[in-house]
Amino acid sequence: MPSLLPNEEETLPKQPFQNQLSLNGLQVLVVDDNEDNLFLATFIFEQCQAKIKTATCVDKALEVIEEWQPDIIICDIFMPEKDGYALIRCLRDKEVKTGGFIPALALTSYISPETFSTAIDAGFQKIILKPFDFDELIAVAAHLIYAHRPAAY
Repeated sequence: MPSLLPNEEETLPKQPFQNQLSLNGLQVLVVDDNEDNLFLATFIFEQCQAKIKTATCVDKALEVIEEWQPDIIICDIFMPEKDGYALIRCLRDKEVKTGGFIPALALTSYISPETFSTAIDAGFQKIILKPFDFDELIAVAAHLIYAHRPAAY
């Protein structure tokens, strides 16, 4: 983690995410081709004691899913080569064949009615517009995880 300059340190929240639901020990996969976004997501979820892995492309994300079984996937929609839609469609196709379900949250800098409907049709449960509010991201992620967990949890 790079060291913060004094004035950067002042801009970070002193006690972030005060109203969050517990993510302690939950596994979060964040997929984004932008390293800064991945750094920010790592910071946010580590503050909530979640376990986090990141991927910069769809193929790497699919490897992580296979090996690690995240509790939620948070994915940028618009990435070069294969996009977030391709990732979620591939995951949903696999789930139909093998069972299971991983909730997915889409992130995007641009949303239109078409983007929204395409994301939901692809298999995302929710969409958040970037730049996002930290508390909103945590609350939506926690809600999706707990809403889709088997009753035994």
